[in-house]
Amino acid sequence: MTAERGFVSLVRHGQASFGQENYDQLSPLGGEQLEHVGRHLAQREEPIDLIIRGDLARHEQSVEAFLRGYGARPEVDVVADWNEFDHRAVIRAYAKDQADLRAWFANPKPLNTQSPAEKQKIMQIFREAVLRWQRGQHDQDYQETWLGFSERVTRAWQSTQTQLQGRQTILVLTSGGPIALSVMASLALPHEAMLTLNQRLVNGGMTRFLTAADGQAQPELLSLNEQQHFLGKYRHLLTYI
Repeated sequence: MTAERGFVSLVRHGQASFGQENYDQLSPLGGEQLEHVGRHLAQREEPIDLIIRGDLARHEQSVEAFLRGYGARPEVDVVADWNEFDHRAVIRAYAKDQADLRAWFANPKPLNTQSPAEKQKIMQIFREAVLRWQRGQHDQDYQETWLGFSERVTRAWQSTQTQLQGRQTILVLTSGGPIALSVMASLALPHEAMLTLNQRLVNGGMTRFLTAADGQAQPELLSLNEQQHFLGKYRHLLTYI
């Protein structure tokens, strides 16, 4: 007997508070982005049987904004396995051997995110920190290892797939890391691909999969990083961080 199949759309949260002491809050633009995504799907009369979100503040706020635009109120489940990895913890572990970063963590200050040079420097630090985390040679420095994060996203998918019983469409409100890992698993990409994918995922972008409800089959990637709803007069809503 063939397992029931359905569609799962992963939506990245709205713009958060990059460079601020508390990243886990939507910016005003982030709320506007997700409200527009909801309105866009409502106008297309795209049905949603269930919304699943991570339990971070930016996930909850994104769902609230999305529902304001969407109008209808589908059931919402909270699944912490869809959370992003703790990027600050990953950078903090990398900073152990970096005196300037240790000093910043000791006395953190808001970053100038409008400066291209500073933004480039931040992204380079992030890349080096993530690569250190992925190599697995310093796992004792992390509360959640790269392998642990990968296994958590696999659990998130298994849980979501079982929710397809009796449903056709699920929307998951999550973050760039779980979306990138999902694409990598579907296409059998190496772990080095995560950073490349992650940097190209727009806030409020949609990545869609076809999958079975048995919790075992590998989801099939249908589309990556849909962002047509941020074109034309809505281009001011397009952000990557």
